[in-house]
Amino acid sequence: MKTIQKEIKEASLTNNCPECFSNQGLLLTFYQKHIESAWYINATKEITDKIVCGNCNTTIYPVRWTEDIERVREFYAKTVENPKTYFKLTRLSIFMMLAIVGIAIAVFKFLRSNNSI
Repeated sequence: MKTIQKEIKEASLTNNCPECFSNQGLLLTFYQKHIESAWYINATKEITDKIVCGNCNTTIYPVRWTEDIERVREFYAKTVENPKTYFKLTRLSIFMMLAIVGIAIAVFKFLRSNNSI
């Protein structure tokens, strides 16, 4: 089972970078957690975010956020508050369920034909 963070929204910010003080290049990205296994794929409600400066190529962690960055982040967070969640079965799990049903029908018919003699 593997966990994947899929990008669901990206926004460029015009706030000053706390590292290089450039007012262009901050990129806010929101990610949604997806769990994939051989049997199913599940998109959860868990949302994470990341702010990266394109000029100095550094990740801006919450400790370094200014009040302006925090305010803008909260604004964009409201737009992705209700992410789409889903649960999908893979082809393997559908095939296995059909095989089990087929075997159950075959056993039922076999037992029924043996009891009528």
